Amino acid sequence: MITQKELKEALNYNPNTGIFTRKYNNASFKIGSEVSTKHSKGYITTQINGKQYLAHRLAWLYMTGEFPKFQIDHKDQIKHNNKWKNLREVNNQENHKNMPIQQNNTSGNIGVSWRKDRNKWNSYIVNNNKKINLGSFDDLEDAIIARQQAEIQYGFHANHGR
Repeated sequence: MITQKELKEALNYNPNTGIFTRKYNNASFKIGSEVSTKHSKGYITTQINGKQYLAHRLAWLYMTGEFPKFQIDHKDQIKHNNKWKNLREVNNQENHKNMPIQQNNTSGNIGVSWRKDRNKWNSYIVNNNKKINLGSFDDLEDAIIARQQAEIQYGFHANHGR
């Protein structure tokens, strides 16, 4: 595992842009060149001393002196935005309170789905790994409002589902 000292010897990190750049030349890269390889899931990775690291975890190490004990959440849900103000250390439960809407969502709102068997909109929320049914509604807007109120009640991030 790389240390903060080793990281700072190899790379510069700009907390305002979230970009890492090289401090040394080698056969492939020049001093000041950006270090950014997009991971298959959208995160930025870089290789140091033959080991791959996620850039948001390196940013945490660079700024705090320690690798994060938990997960690093991108507040704006943009996985390659590693600006320091966009990163926060959270546990898994808290990280799930700031998730984008899933691609297979059919209502356009997280936690709201159409129940064919009832001909109603169903609203629910998952908190502490427990699914909480918020009710069935004739009107989509009522189901959305119920979900939004539950997000506030359970302390979800303002970007959750956006």
